[in-house]
Amino acid sequence: MPLKTILVHVEAEPTPDPRLALAIDIANRFDASLLGVGAELYQNAYSGDGGFDGGYMIAAETERVDADLKRAEAKFRAVAGAVRQGSAWRSGVRFPLAELAADARAADLVVASLGARPHVSQYEVALPGALVLQVGRPVLVAPPGMAGLNAAHVLVAWKDTRESRRAVADALPFLQRAETVEVVEICDSKAAQPATTSRLDDVAAYLTRHGVKATVKAHIAERDAAAAEQLLEIAEQQAADLIVAGAYGHSRLQEWVFGGFTRALLTQTGRPVLFSH
Repeated sequence: MPLKTILVHVEAEPTPDPRLALAIDIANRFDASLLGVGAELYQNAYSGDGGFDGGYMIAAETERVDADLKRAEAKFRAVAGAVRQGSAWRSGVRFPLAELAADARAADLVVASLGARPHVSQYEVALPGALVLQVGRPVLVAPPGMAGLNAAHVLVAWKDTRESRRAVADALPFLQRAETVEVVEICDSKAAQPATTSRLDDVAAYLTRHGVKATVKAHIAERDAAAAEQLLEIAEQQAADLIVAGAYGHSRLQEWVFGGFTRALLTQTGRPVLFSH
């Protein structure tokens, strides 16, 4: 499916915003439009002695959130003219995760980044991992400060699961433009290599039918390295610009529970990862 609309969460801070610049760059690379979303929720208003100070504190919080959303919109509109296929703005006074998950129905890709600001809450930002599990769209999670993406060399982390199959299909617009694509799987032993290679050959054949020339490699798990660590080492050796991976996890009330592989990819800051769930 081609990328026609890119969605990005725009915060009042920081300025300048590398995540917004990255979303604009991707939109122009794919001749897509850009949907900017502002979302923030006022927090419970309590007085300093622990009692509830209804009117004054609620009014102050409402005013602060309204001002933040106006600053976010102004920041978006100041640069969105650079998007060749046009842009649109939406905002809501609600949890950012809820707003972005709802607005993702209008988008093909969500651009997120690891937070540049420490100690922000779910009232102000949507954590990338939560977005991956919630929005029902592929999510590009970029390192802090990344303002552009040249995905010439792509590494696909394969595991024979629904999530990996979804990730490969969602990544086709990137894979079709890449100079090199390698599909890798970490297998448990040398004895497992033939079956692993057979699976990877199926993936390569699928990609060929979609105009992507890919190589495949079954790597044997190293005793002293977790699968994610080994994959990141492979990405480093190949100078991969982008990793494509399925995301494994689930929500448990307000807690987001991830497998070790997904958690490792979400916390590394070396290169962007395109996740699908």
